[in-house]
Amino acid sequence: MFDPIVFDNLKVVVEGEIYDLDLSGQVSVVNREDLMDLARFTRTYRISFQQHSCCTATLALSTDLDSIHAELTPSRQEKPGCTVFIAFYIKQAVAYTIEDCNEIRTLCERVWGENRVIEQRVIHEVDTDEYENEVKVMFNRFVYEDQVADLIEMIDYMLQTMDQLKNYYDQQAHDKRL
Repeated sequence: MFDPIVFDNLKVVVEGEIYDLDLSGQVSVVNREDLMDLARFTRTYRISFQQHSCCTATLALSTDLDSIHAELTPSRQEKPGCTVFIAFYIKQAVAYTIEDCNEIRTLCERVWGENRVIEQRVIHEVDTDEYENEVKVMFNRFVYEDQVADLIEMIDYMLQTMDQLKNYYDQQAHDKRL
């Protein structure tokens, strides 16, 4: 057995919060990955869930050798932490327009704040009618163990974003029927 590091403690909190939402029926967990990269000495935990059928949300925690070393070496002054990545994957049967992407970015900025970097990547497999927009919310900071409440709040923001995306796509579908 080993002593848990900050990464493990944050992972347990995130996993518990999201599985509580799953048990209550608010979301459905669709994937979970707990990875250790022995070539780069990194650890990554990803959990993906759906609230509405229009999109899947993923929260990822990651740590690297330097953060683990800082935690396990008392003489180091660095505070150990993890990086957090949030992504939304939205599939639809028609091509995304620049207007769609701009509206999605604006929608995400309303939930996450305008100081967040929102990246989008539209993926289309040739000879299919399926388009996927990968929307990433970027954080330029570490999350530390004493910021567990921030992680829980991020999950709430993820749920709000999924609600907003559903409303946007419901409105788009309604407008196309008129």
